[in-house]
Amino acid sequence: MMSTFSARGMLIEQQDFQQIAIRGKGDGNFAETINREISLLPPLDNLRMINNDKFILAKQSFDQWNLVCTKKQSEKEILRLIKTMNENDEMLASNYSHAVYFEFTGENKNLYLNKLTHFDLREKKFPESTTAQTLIARVECTIYHLKNKYLITCHSSFEDYFKNR
Repeated sequence: MMSTFSARGMLIEQQDFQQIAIRGKGDGNFAETINREISLLPPLDNLRMINNDKFILAKQSFDQWNLVCTKKQSEKEILRLIKTMNENDEMLASNYSHAVYFEFTGENKNLYLNKLTHFDLREKKFPESTTAQTLIARVECTIYHLKNKYLITCHSSFEDYFKNR
């Protein structure tokens, strides 16, 4: 973990997470495979997420989920997870660990982020345990609303640009 920026009432830490993109129907067999591997049942509603101490699982659309590994997994373990998921004929898992991850905490995180995005971060519009795809500093990002913090991911090619904003 590397602190990349701090300001009055806000801290941004760059994280070293891994991500797996999963496609599937979300039916019982899908849910069973996911639950067996990471001990989480996939959310049913779009843009909802669930998490435990090792993973964040978010439903991005009717057939796509993002699995973010918040505890470092070996490359071998990531490949094993992907292989196990792909053994289910109705699932397709891919390694998307080429993203960068920024964790925003502090009482002023909304104040600063509102200067970089048009997205409505108010609790009534973006409640805890939800996710969204939006532009932040003109960069396409995914934002996860966790308890008292946001996790923002974007493609690694935008890392320096995003940091400078």
